[in-house]
Amino acid sequence: MKEEITHCPACLKIDIAFSKTVKDHSTSKEEFDIWSCGTCSHIFTNPRVGEEEIGPYYDNPDYISHTDDDSSIFAQVYQFLRDINLSWKHGHVAKHTVGNTLLDYGCGTGQFLEKMASKGFQVQGVEINEGAREKASRFGSVYNSINEVRGRVDAITMWHVLEHVYNIDRLLQDFKTKISENGTLIIAVPNPESHDAMHYGADWAAWDIPIHVHHFTKQSMKTAVERNGFKLQKVLPMALDSYYISLISEQYKEGASTKKARHWLKGFVRGMISNIKGGRDNKSSLIYIFKNA
Repeated sequence: MKEEITHCPACLKIDIAFSKTVKDHSTSKEEFDIWSCGTCSHIFTNPRVGEEEIGPYYDNPDYISHTDDDSSIFAQVYQFLRDINLSWKHGHVAKHTVGNTLLDYGCGTGQFLEKMASKGFQVQGVEINEGAREKASRFGSVYNSINEVRGRVDAITMWHVLEHVYNIDRLLQDFKTKISENGTLIIAVPNPESHDAMHYGADWAAWDIPIHVHHFTKQSMKTAVERNGFKLQKVLPMALDSYYISLISEQYKEGASTKKARHWLKGFVRGMISNIKGGRDNKSSLIYIFKNA
């Protein structure tokens, strides 16, 4: 069952219109419409698959944040880049956080929890996938719901999670009850305004519909989160994502069932071009640093 969206989920205005049709390349091969907001520039999937029916759309071999699989070259490269990103993420959290208690929302199999715990942070996680949650529990207390999180934390992180969340306002208000007075909220999402997004158009892999129900622009991210009581401090680039997303986009663009050597080469070149043309604050993915206001 699909849900029709009648107002912008980011600013709540009704100034919305059809933008483009995008194919679910990875799982169902269905087509879904993407709409945009004329007020805050937010982009969102509309109509969207109901939250109770979305589960099967995650069942594809390229969605590996819920597994430690390293059986393919792609998975091995993903794991290698993820290890680099973990150290980089720790640096940003440590730099922008006062205190050492952390909640990673949508923690997957817990690699980030493991990294932060090894650096002296007291960690908790939330993960709705049962198998991933069981693996992540090796590194700290991991819950099915944010309501189970104990006490208040100094930082809440979401690494490529908010784009999956159906009710943004409800989650952000839940965060307000779990974050300290001077707490830091760190959100990473794909950037539909990036050069690679413009280049690949409907074949841009980070649309990732229908499991991505939101596609945040810089303006709409600021609008949605600040409306819920946080203040934007800084926007940071995630340069490695440009290569990863461009690789998959090359495969989608060609309609290939597997990744070929040419996809790797073209993806690398396009990722490099995207990073150069995007400058500092317009990479394929962005990190937003907010403070509890």
